[in-house]
Amino acid sequence: MQQEARRTTMRLFGLELSLRRWAALIGWVAVAVVIVATLSPIGARPHISHLGPQIERFVAYLVAAAALATAYPARKGVILLCIITGAAGLELAQHFEASRHARALDALVKIMGGLTGLGAVALCERLWPKRTVALVRARRPD
Repeated sequence: MQQEARRTTMRLFGLELSLRRWAALIGWVAVAVVIVATLSPIGARPHISHLGPQIERFVAYLVAAAALATAYPARKGVILLCIITGAAGLELAQHFEASRHARALDALVKIMGGLTGLGAVALCERLWPKRTVALVRARRPD
């Protein structure tokens, strides 16, 4: 069962990677985007036009945390610590950019997004094995 799950791969643009490797790739790209978006001048900050900045922050941290927690399931505590210290540290680092401002509310929104991402992955991990075992038993010929 576990070997079968490890062999499951996805193909995109000629790359064949496992789910955890795709999650790691997505997670680290999300972390890079968060860093660039947080430390770039306000005019150069990437944004989604229909979403407010708080929703953008929340979703960015949710995606990064969920992807990294999927890629590194045994490291959720480290990911949590990095989310909290990273959000606070990046928010404080905005003091060095003249067009940016550091606010505690922004850091709190980022931390809540990260916690939501970690919580969603933890919940899925608790629910998913039960469902997978039931499906495998149902498909297994006796």
